Amino acid sequence: MKSLFYIIAFLLLSVLSPSQTRVIKPVKKAYPKTTNFGISAGLTRSVLYLNRNVKENNDATGYTFAAVYGGKKIARLSLEYTHYKTINIAPTWYDIKANTIEANIHVIARFKKTHAYFYPIAGLSYNMFSGYFTGRNDFLNLSEKHPRNAVISTNWVGLNVGTGYEYFIKPVSFFLDYKMRIGFSEGKNLNIMDVCFTFGVRYNLKVPSIYKIFSGTRSRYVLDTDDPEN
Repeated sequence: MKSLFYIIAFLLLSVLSPSQTRVIKPVKKAYPKTTNFGISAGLTRSVLYLNRNVKENNDATGYTFAAVYGGKKIARLSLEYTHYKTINIAPTWYDIKANTIEANIHVIARFKKTHAYFYPIAGLSYNMFSGYFTGRNDFLNLSEKHPRNAVISTNWVGLNVGTGYEYFIKPVSFFLDYKMRIGFSEGKNLNIMDVCFTFGVRYNLKVPSIYKIFSGTRSRYVLDTDDPEN
C-alpha cells in the first residue's frame, strides 16, 4: 500500500512539474553575398527579317555589346544591343539598317570537369528594320500598305529562344549563342522572324549580390576577378 502511494505521488509530480520547451529556430536561407557581373563584345550573324530576306548567303553582320548579372546560382540576366552593318535585298530592298535591343534569362547548367557553362536562353527583343523599298519582286504584297520607292521602317517585338555555351579562362570567358526570334510577320502570322549566331568575349568580375545590396551593405562593389564559378 505504501509503495502504491509513492508511485501515485511520483506520477502526479511528473505531470504537474513544468516541462522544458524546446525552441526550434527557423532555418535561415544562405543567400550569396556576391554574384557575377560581365561585360562583353562580339560579332553577330543574322538574317534580320526572315520573310523579307529570302536571298541565300545574305546574312547581316552586327556588333553586339552586352552585360550579364547573376549566375552564382542557377540563372542570370542578360541585356544586349546589336547594331548591324548595312545590307541590300535586291531588287526589293536597299540600304537596310537594323538594330536589336533585348533582355534574356540564361538558365545555367555547369560542367564538372571543365570551366564551362551551357545555358538555354529565353527573353524578349525589340527589333528595328529600315530600308529603301522599291516594290519590285514584291511577293509579300507590301506595296498594298507601303508606298513604293520610299524608306520604310518596321519595328517588331520578338520572343527569343535559344542556347549558349561559355568557356572560362579567368577572368575572361568566350561564348557562342544561338537564338531564334519569333514574332508576327507583317503584323499577321506568328513565324520565325530571325535566326542569329553570336560569338564574343566577356570580362567577368564579382560584385555584391542583390541580397547583399538590399541588406544595406557598406561595400557596394567587391571587385574580385577570380573565375566566377570556381
